[in-house]
Amino acid sequence: MSLLEVFGYVASVLIALSLMMSNIKRLRWINLFGAMAFSCYGFLIDAYPVFFLNGWIALVDVYYLVRIYTFKDQFDLVRLKSIHTPLFSLLVARYGDDLARICPDFHFDQLNDAVALLVFRNMKPVGLFAFRELSEPGDVEVLLDYVIPDERDFKTAKFLFDRHTSELKDEGIVHLVAKPSDDAHEQYLKKIGFNKVGDAYQLTLHK
Repeated sequence: MSLLEVFGYVASVLIALSLMMSNIKRLRWINLFGAMAFSCYGFLIDAYPVFFLNGWIALVDVYYLVRIYTFKDQFDLVRLKSIHTPLFSLLVARYGDDLARICPDFHFDQLNDAVALLVFRNMKPVGLFAFRELSEPGDVEVLLDYVIPDERDFKTAKFLFDRHTSELKDEGIVHLVAKPSDDAHEQYLKKIGFNKVGDAYQLTLHK
């Protein structure tokens, strides 16, 4: 097998891999590299239909990536009076298995004495966030921080935890305390700005 053939196979694998991505941003990036590579491959073997088609696909990917990075999402928080609502029940029914995998230490009975918030992104429910007040005023323990698979691009986390703009401040929160359930959760907390304090992680929101 020649080096050129290997290059063609790699390009094909990238395009096939991109179609397996549930995250649209990741799909576009991988598809862009695959289309560019396959376009070059088509040019090198004088297969000009392959060259032009994949070149066009690459341009389409660039167009949509620019739109993704320049589009300003609108986020909203809706405080639930009760977790026994149709929308909450629908989210749990649809994403319950994934939630249990991502948040293995969470149990729904923890919400009996907690504040539960639905997170909306462009009017679409994308996440569940719940906390329980601690002894110090303004200090809360994060019980649940869940975002549905298609929306895990850290924009929701930025909306919730940005020190300067977080709407959680409107809930009277000054300090968020979270205990990592596993290594992946610990890395997530570090990435969004939590600092380790004892056996937990803490984030201070600006007043």
